Amino acid sequence: MTRRGFLVAAGGLGLLALVPAERLSALAASAPRQGHPGRYLTAHELDTLRAVAARLIPGPPDDPDPGATEAGCAVAIDLLLGAFTFTPPLIHAGGPFSDRAGSPVDEMARFVPLDRLAELGWRIRLEGSRGMREREFAGPVVGLQQIYRGGLAHVDVRARRLGFSSFTVMSGPSQDLLLSDQTDGDLQNFVGAALANALEAMYGPPEYGGNHHRVGWTSVHWPGDVQPRGFAARQVSFPDSPGSRSELAMAPADARSLLDRFPAGLGVRRATQAARWLGGGVS
Repeated sequence: MTRRGFLVAAGGLGLLALVPAERLSALAASAPRQGHPGRYLTAHELDTLRAVAARLIPGPPDDPDPGATEAGCAVAIDLLLGAFTFTPPLIHAGGPFSDRAGSPVDEMARFVPLDRLAELGWRIRLEGSRGMREREFAGPVVGLQQIYRGGLAHVDVRARRLGFSSFTVMSGPSQDLLLSDQTDGDLQNFVGAALANALEAMYGPPEYGGNHHRVGWTSVHWPGDVQPRGFAARQVSFPDSPGSRSELAMAPADARSLLDRFPAGLGVRRATQAARWLGGGVS
């Protein structure tokens, strides 16, 4: 099954956070290019993260759908790591609605100031506890900044052991082999964080710096956050009619086939909307 088919069949950022629309546009326009430093990462670290993200969520030519490179996932992760270099921090986008549904105001273009406890929680998550008593009430914490800085350096160390000057000069298959080494716990801690954040950036709201041109949404046929859609009562009370443009109807044939076979594989039959749940007396 293709990545698109899996995502449509199975059904994805933590939210970044008050920045005017013009400032968001300026941020997007000034996104660092190859060889330029990011908001938190150095130029080499950001280039290495681009290479790592490209293997975690591949795009052309390895995958026909756009991947982390096309979506700008590395830059979005860098913005998250440097969230507190902005005022207010780029943590929680406003809302509830953007202008993607025709609203005259893009409420998500402004980020929400954090209260004291929210700021403490996010600083612990991003910066770590750093030996500070107020941050170690639950014990020491290694922040994402340290995980990325150490992890990006570690993949270069591993690359040099294999005879390469850096991770970025390795071929795609060689990079895949390195990143998939399950015997290296430090490496896998970094890869786990990078994969989670890359997926958030790929399929999350564009306000957080990823999902450029909504490529993450369009590749899985998701219309995006276009509430309120104005669904009629019948639309929320009854199944879609055959041939309607539901997400499942637009899924690839292999994904639909998989879902159709799933209930049969469990030895059960599809329940109707009116059926009681497992005979438990709950309608």
